[in-house]
Amino acid sequence: MSDRLSSFAADLSALLASLPSRSATPAERADWFDRKADLLKQVADGPGSDRAEVLELARLARVQADELRREVR
Repeated sequence: MSDRLSSFAADLSALLASLPSRSATPAERADWFDRKADLLKQVADGPGSDRAEVLELARLARVQADELRREVR
């Protein structure tokens, strides 16, 4: 496995392991969606991805984070 793929697998595993519980605050959930968007952006910037599709998924994760942050206000 390449270093890049191994690093992605570790990052994805960490993201999934940190999935907030139902009792998490909106701010905690928003932070998780931001980390998800960051990881998706890395995927979009890498070789072999459907860049447009992955960037759209990253955008949607950011939208979800923003909506959760608005709940806090």
